[in-house]
Amino acid sequence: MERFLFLGGDLRMLYAAEYLNKERSCFVYGFEEAEDFPAPATGELIPCDCAVLPLPSTVDGQHISMPYHSENLDFSAILGTVKKGGTVFTGKSCPYLEKLCGENGIRLRNYFGREELQVMNAVPTAEGALEIMLKELPVTVFGVRVLITGFGRIGEVMARMLVSLGAVVTVGARRCDQLAKARGMGCGSVLLDELEDGLSGYDVIINTIPAAIFDRKRLLLLKKDCLIIDLASKTGVEDMELASSVGVKVIWALSLPGRTAPVTAGRIIGMTIENMLREEGETVGGDI
Repeated sequence: MERFLFLGGDLRMLYAAEYLNKERSCFVYGFEEAEDFPAPATGELIPCDCAVLPLPSTVDGQHISMPYHSENLDFSAILGTVKKGGTVFTGKSCPYLEKLCGENGIRLRNYFGREELQVMNAVPTAEGALEIMLKELPVTVFGVRVLITGFGRIGEVMARMLVSLGAVVTVGARRCDQLAKARGMGCGSVLLDELEDGLSGYDVIINTIPAAIFDRKRLLLLKKDCLIIDLASKTGVEDMELASSVGVKVIWALSLPGRTAPVTAGRIIGMTIENMLREEGETVGGDI
């Protein structure tokens, strides 16, 4: 049976390992501070056919993300762990990891880029953002004026959820087809280039675009006590200090699924890797 070693990450990886452990031999490393392992833990790096890296795999481009472990583990540790010709599954990648795998005959597969993961992950992300709103707002979601910037998978799920709760939702996007879809869902719509006209009217802004949508000029147009929940991998707020000085609260909520629904999010990762293995129909293990 092929051996899978899950290296680091948050609680999602424990449940991804639990999911795949039903038909494969899975172990987790890097969770010395976690409790109640749903998959076998190992205190050392053991030889494996496949390594599974977390989402995101790194925060500095060199070390594996390990929030539940005391050590910093360089990506180079993979070379002494994954058998020759083996596979590394990663949630996002980086040049250093790609170079290591390419030079040492290790296959690199990116599960984060899979469409099914992106689609399924939108739900726990949106639910996490809603949880933040419920905690931060002194009023009900019903009647709150919300601007959602970006109308991809997360933006669309977020809009449907908020509309169903009675929020007054406006979608800001670049594409006319996205704005038309938003209007069909009962939302208002505005082109991103024309955001300035109504910015003072929103109680909450949910950003899903990894670009500086809210520059200094736009921040100054927001109402005091406006709440910005930023779900993008790169914040859409150009100047955090300016936002704070004008009374705008910004919460940059990265990796929400891992914090708010780790069991579901972990199973999504496990199912995605299972799909990749099934579709490729190849032996992922290396030479013994």
